[in-house]
Amino acid sequence: MTSKHILKLTALAIVAAGHCAAAYAEGFSLTGQYEGIYACDSTTGGVPSSWSDPMTAGIVQDGDRISIDLLYTDKQELGAEYSLYTGSIALDPTGTLVSGYFEACGGTFPSKELARIFPAATDSSFSFAVTSVWSSDQVPNLPGLTVQSCTWSLKRVSTETPKVRPCETADR
Repeated sequence: MTSKHILKLTALAIVAAGHCAAAYAEGFSLTGQYEGIYACDSTTGGVPSSWSDPMTAGIVQDGDRISIDLLYTDKQELGAEYSLYTGSIALDPTGTLVSGYFEACGGTFPSKELARIFPAATDSSFSFAVTSVWSSDQVPNLPGLTVQSCTWSLKRVSTETPKVRPCETADR
């Protein structure tokens, strides 16, 4: 078999695998309303702190893309805040585990955040965990750069499609 034939077969295998993954992604959806908590370790100006608070999230899935609208109240007494995210998910070949990533694309004030969804079982009582790294030098009432490492735990409470603000039109 020539290298040209091997490349063609490899390309066909990649295309076929992509179609199988897309078919599985259509069989399970993260779309719904979630409740849970987040716990963070933070450093601002070299001063460490830790806390946890309740949060709610609306998630809408379209194919392998997800949009998240997260609502929470923080410990700095800024009141109700929100963060918006966009990302991608993937199912394992059997369709029984989902994992993915997402990044911040808007919110109460400018920040950067990258998060990872740990593999979670796609059963009827769906819940999942996230680890994120967050940073901003524009947190109200906190001078300098704030960096946080957070863990989220979310459980789906409804499969109704929530209203999720799109990143492009979010108030900043």
